[in-house]
Amino acid sequence: MKVNYKQVETLKSFYGVKLRGNETFTELLEIEKKKDNLKGITICIAKKCNEALYHNQSTSNPKYCVRCGG
Repeated sequence: MKVNYKQVETLKSFYGVKLRGNETFTELLEIEKKKDNLKGITICIAKKCNEALYHNQSTSNPKYCVRCGG
């Protein structure tokens, strides 16, 4: 199944999340689940990352840690 990433980014549940453009459907579900569970995002939203964002945010996308870069 092809995923239209531009359309996914416009969904309310993905508002403000910058996608790489090659996430699998399962990865998208995980990102959505993480985002919904965290009202003030405090950890990186990358699939396999649980880094705290306090003083560790990416300059290109503050929802990701420096390591993941967003």
